[in-house]
Amino acid sequence: MRKPIAVTAVIILGLLPVQASAAVKAGSTCSKAGVTTNIGDFKFTCIKSGKKLLWSSGVKKTGIPSPSPSPSVSATPSPSATPSATPSATATPEKTFASLWEKYGLTKSADSVINAATDNFKNYTSTVRSSQEVKVVAQPGVDQQLATWVQGGATFVAQHFTYPKMSRTFVDVIAIDATWLQDTYAKEGYSADQVRDRLGGFNAGAPAFGGSYSNTWNFSAIQKSNAMVNDKAGMAQTPGHEFFHAIQEILAGRISNDAGSNVPNWFWEGPAMFIGEQAAGTLGYSDYVTVGRASMLNRYRNGDSINRTSTLSEIKANNRATDPYAIGFAGTEFLVSQVGVEKMLNVYTALGRGMNFSDAFKQGTSIELSDFYSMFEEVRGTLGFAKN
Repeated sequence: MRKPIAVTAVIILGLLPVQASAAVKAGSTCSKAGVTTNIGDFKFTCIKSGKKLLWSSGVKKTGIPSPSPSPSVSATPSPSATPSATPSATATPEKTFASLWEKYGLTKSADSVINAATDNFKNYTSTVRSSQEVKVVAQPGVDQQLATWVQGGATFVAQHFTYPKMSRTFVDVIAIDATWLQDTYAKEGYSADQVRDRLGGFNAGAPAFGGSYSNTWNFSAIQKSNAMVNDKAGMAQTPGHEFFHAIQEILAGRISNDAGSNVPNWFWEGPAMFIGEQAAGTLGYSDYVTVGRASMLNRYRNGDSINRTSTLSEIKANNRATDPYAIGFAGTEFLVSQVGVEKMLNVYTALGRGMNFSDAFKQGTSIELSDFYSMFEEVRGTLGFAKN
């Protein structure tokens, strides 16, 4: 009876490294910095990565030979052995990483983020991808500069992004009064429901608002705040911004709402701000860094404090307090600098297939949403959007 007991002990001891490695794995969480543990031939150390404690990549210990097969076990697999028992099936260990930055190969440098985001935008928009036409109808008395910006900016985004073909010419309307607006949309062949939808936004006083079939500017509201002078960057970016909203709706459907229950508003308004500012910079309306980006920094620093005390993941609503535009712009700039424009667009396509935001983000960008949030929170201060 002694021999079977010895065999059983060998089997149990052979299982111990497998159980330990399941508990300790490079990149998984640990509890105390500096703590070390040995798994087989490798030594793991608990390190601080950002605000998290993670196990480091294993370092092979010197002077310890690799375990050899037991003399009582044949090195040649029997004919009945399954494929998982063959040496080739277990020869390649899973690659592990010491931090999220190493895992995804992302960069923290502010200059690198800004430059890469701009380069990625310009590279993507260097190709004409659509023949979509944009028609601008402006009421007499509208500033011609605004009409020129709307025509150029909307057409640029319309023709340099990929999305399903529209069934008709896209119409941008710049109106001073509601009666002219209503008559113009009716003449352009829009339905009564669509006209009411446009009137609702106009009467609410929004300077500009978008949709999947038309964008509208309220020049009376723009004049009231003298926005063409006081907010040049904001007005110059609206053409690209509003047409990108049309692309979002075409790809994802009309899923956005003020509460951000389907998609957080930072990922609805932020990308539109980024696309609008980049398009304005590319077309020479306003410089991206010194005018456009600077306006986003100013909006963030002077807005409601809730936007500076919240994490990006908490910016879901779009209301008088929670403002997803500036911090959403920062999150989008960081995202595009790392994965490019096309992968960002893929998120909206996945949302249009019915995925929730977390799954759509992972499918589109290949980055876990929780990982993206963690990395952004670590770097946002260096980008000028510090949480405080």
